Amino acid sequence: MTSSIPRWLGVGLTDTGRVRRNNQDAFLVINDTGLYVVADGMGGHAGGDVASRLAIESFQNAVAAQGMDSSTEQHVRVHTESALRRIVAAANTTIFETARRSPELHNMGTTLLAASILDSDEGSVVRIVHVGDSRAYRFRQGRLRQMTQDHSVVEDFVRRGLLSREEAATHPKRHALTRAVGIDATVEPDYLAETFERGDVLLLCTDGLTKMMSDRDIEEFIDRLVATPSSLCRGLVDECNRRGGDDNITVVICTHTSRFAEPALH
Repeated sequence: MTSSIPRWLGVGLTDTGRVRRNNQDAFLVINDTGLYVVADGMGGHAGGDVASRLAIESFQNAVAAQGMDSSTEQHVRVHTESALRRIVAAANTTIFETARRSPELHNMGTTLLAASILDSDEGSVVRIVHVGDSRAYRFRQGRLRQMTQDHSVVEDFVRRGLLSREEAATHPKRHALTRAVGIDATVEPDYLAETFERGDVLLLCTDGLTKMMSDRDIEEFIDRLVATPSSLCRGLVDECNRRGGDDNITVVICTHTSRFAEPALH
């Protein structure tokens, strides 16, 4: 039986960082629906901030349509693979067509990472679609695990055995994407689904976090900090800026609300 009361709480924070002049990241948190999204407009391309905003708006529009017209629920419900893929496709079309009509926005694009959490008496299922190198992590009992796989040149090199993880971290093409939303007329997102336990933490982030902190750094940071989701978001952003803040930083943290209105992580 699915609960009508949200039992997962998400909090998000975005920051320009210490080097960039503008913030091309965007995020969305809709706790009532159990929907969480981050997007990172492509750096160095005109309109990166426009692309990430349009991607976020596609999810906002889908949720709004569901609320306004229950007859369309089967088409925009965010807790199915087909619906999540459909919203990504709509975002891709909107960004691609907007760039086609506006020469100053030519070749704009964005990463897109969306998670829906459906809670029931049988457990909590997290469904994720993603394109690009924004990442989803699960933190469980002191261990952090990357759930998504980057769509990047160096990730392909690592998978093919051409680079080690250490070499990939400093490779000149480490920020080059092999897949992004809005660059081509169509895009194929990756999809995964996983059952979460009540003590788990879901972390969504753009690469402004992972450029400045390794997975081990993030794991140790979460493990030692007894905190609410909002203070953990602030702590991670502040730590990235303390280390130089080379890029925009966006973090979304989701935890179960079984014990607290805004639960502690331990």
